[in-house]
Amino acid sequence: MGYVLCANGHYYEDTHSACPYCPTQQASDFNKTQIMNNDKTKVMQGNEDKTLVQNEKIANFNKTAIFTGTPSQEITPQSQNVQPQSTGRKLVGWLVSYTLDPLGQDFKLREGRNIIGSDSACDIVIPDSQVSGKHLTILYRMGDFKFKDELSTNGTFINEEFVEEGNLKDGDVIRIGQTLLKFRTAL
Repeated sequence: MGYVLCANGHYYEDTHSACPYCPTQQASDFNKTQIMNNDKTKVMQGNEDKTLVQNEKIANFNKTAIFTGTPSQEITPQSQNVQPQSTGRKLVGWLVSYTLDPLGQDFKLREGRNIIGSDSACDIVIPDSQVSGKHLTILYRMGDFKFKDELSTNGTFINEEFVEEGNLKDGDVIRIGQTLLKFRTAL
C-alpha cells in the first residue's frame, strides 16, 4: 500500500481513486445554476378558475382585520372573545369637538373626576393656547355630572353663559378657550 500526493498537497492512500480531503464534487458544482421545476407558471386554457390559491388558508371576510404590514394569524374562536382593556373606571359620557378636528374628535368621560386642560397630566388634553393647564373638572358621582372651573384664566362657558360650577345635562355645549365641546351622557 502506497501514498499519493494530491494537487492541493494532501497525502492519501492509493486505494482511493481521488483525494478524500478535497471537495472535488462540491467544487465542480459550486458555480452551476440549478433549475427548479416547482415554481413554473401554469398556462390557463380559459375554462379554469382565474384565481388559483394553493397551500394558503382563505381569509374570513366576515371579520374586519387591521393591516399591520405583517401576515396575521387566522382568527380562531378563542381569539374572537377579546375583552377590551379597562382603565378600572366605568365609561359614563363623552365630550365631542369639531373645533379641534373638522371630522370630529371625542374624549371619554369616566366615573369619578375628569380633569380637562392643556397640561399633559390632565385626563383630557386640549391643545388650545387659551385653555389653562388645569382648566375644568367634570365629576360623575351618584348619577350626576358636576363641573367646576379650576380658576382658569379665560373661564368656562356652558351654553355660551359664563359659569364657574354647576350640573351638566346631556347636550350641553362647553366652551373652554376657543374649543367647543358637546357633552353626551352614556347613562
